[in-house]
Parts: sequence; structure tokens; C-alpha cells
Amino acid sequence: MTYDSPFTALGNTRDTGEVEAEVARIVLGFAPGHDLTPIADTFRLLDRAFDGQLPGYQKLKTLYHNRTHTNEVVLCAARMLHGLHLAGQGLDADHIDAALIGALLHDVGYLMNDEEASGTGAQFTSSHVLRGVDFARRHLSALPPDLLETTTKVILLTDHRKHPDWVKFDNPQQQRAAFATATADLIGQMANREYLERLLFLYFEFEEAQMGGFGNVHELLEGTSGFYRMTKARLDQDLHGLSAHLKKHFGQEQDADRDFYMESIDRNLDYLERVVRTEREHRLEFLKRGGVVEQVMDMKGRS
Repeated sequence: MTYDSPFTALGNTRDTGEVEAEVARIVLGFAPGHDLTPIADTFRLLDRAFDGQLPGYQKLKTLYHNRTHTNEVVLCAARMLHGLHLAGQGLDADHIDAALIGALLHDVGYLMNDEEASGTGAQFTSSHVLRGVDFARRHLSALPPDLLETTTKVILLTDHRKHPDWVKFDNPQQQRAAFATATADLIGQMANREYLERLLFLYFEFEEAQMGGFGNVHELLEGTSGFYRMTKARLDQDLHGLSAHLKKHFGQEQDADRDFYMESIDRNLDYLERVVRTEREHRLEFLKRGGVVEQVMDMKGRS
């Protein structure tokens, strides 16, 4: 199949059902007979948690770190695992589960419990990873202990403020599972068709968390290319360049010697350069996808 747009090749991450089905299809393609029950159970757990149906927790309120972001990460992680398999670096069943369950729960720490009365959860930006580990230990206690331990390490490695050495791994497969999901976390979000628009949501999360040091959303937009350069260094060096294996996945799946994630990121960054060269008062006119600007304006009008 030929895609005019790399964004189209990445699929619809707004639809959790589509994402879950595609993750299952990919996994069964390179690991026939794999028991998908733990992954499916985690999708259901997340459904309840994010929708406010899990006792003790409120509905997810963060607008950037939302279900779509989680979907794009777990789907990218599945593609990464397939690419690793094709490169002769595939994972066994438990580490496949840990990588994908960790991807599903990596941002669950933004959920607020019933006793946390104010904010959206963005105030927990600096602690959400540890909160996510605590959530996993509370709600995945039925998993085998070794699988649960690996899953928590996968979640821990998505704290991108820290060098990966801060997590101590028991074996190469455990490390590879965590590196794959951490890579997917970074790449998945920046390849989203609405990434530039969604930066407006990210600005408000940073503002609530009192992090980032941005005086306004324009400073965040202007700093995003520099952020990507730092991200690229982390991907290529700290995370061992695992993103290169995505091309192997697309080569087999779509008979294309292309990395649709990197192509999508490049398109976003090219368009961003056009946006930031525009006078600030006209920039939002260029960010038309997903109704994000309208939603932000409505939020500002109600604040």
C-alpha cells in the first residue's frame, strides 16, 4: 500500500478499539500464539480509570497526556517490538507484555484520586512516573511478580529527565523492553498529526505544574525545535538508537523502505518553522487541526 501522507500510515490513535486491534495483530504476527490476555486486561483497566469508573479515582483531566497519547505510545511500542524481532533482537513473552503494559500505564500517574480536590493532574508532572509505578503495583498485583517488576521498570524509564542508567536492569531483554517503550513515548507524540496544535495543551500543563520556564505558548513553540534536537540525542545515544528498527517493521508490513514516524516528525518540524517565522499574533491561524485552538480559546474565555 502506498501512502501520500506518512501521518495516514500511522493510523488513527483517537480510536482505542482500532489501536488495541492493531497492537494485537502486530504481536500475533511476530509472536504467533502469544497470550494477549494481560495486555487486553490492561486496556480494560485503563478504560475504567481514564473514564472515571475505577473506584478511588477521578476521570483523566489532562488534555495533552490523554488517551490519544497513550494509544500512540502503545501502538508505536508494538511496531518497535516487531522491528526488534526482525533484527534478531526479539523479546520473550513476558518482556513483550511488560513493554506494552508499561506503555499503556506510563502516564497513568496523571490520574487524580478522589481526595485530590484541585487541578487537572498536570501538577503531578514531576512525580507522575512514580505515581504510575504505584498504580501498577496496586492494580496489577495479579501479574506474576517478575512481570510486574519488569513493567514498573518500563514505566520508570519514561522519566526522560533522567539518564537511563538510573534504572537497574536484571537482563538485556528487560532493558530492551524498557528502551523500546521509552523510545515510543518520545517518537509517538512528536509524530502525531496534531502535535503542533497539542503543544498548546502542553503549555497549560507546564503552567499548572510550574515547569518549563515558558512565559507564553509562543516561547514553547519557538523552543520545540531545540527540544527535538535534545530528544534526538537521547534516542540515538541514551536509548541505543532503537528507533531505527521501525523501518524494518514498515518494510515488512507495508513493503516500504520508509520510517513513517520520522517522516511525520520531519513534516511537523518543517511546518513549525513556518509557524514561528510568522508574527506571533497570527501564529494560531496556522494551527487548524483537531479544533485545539478553539478549545484553548474557550478555556481562556472561561478562566
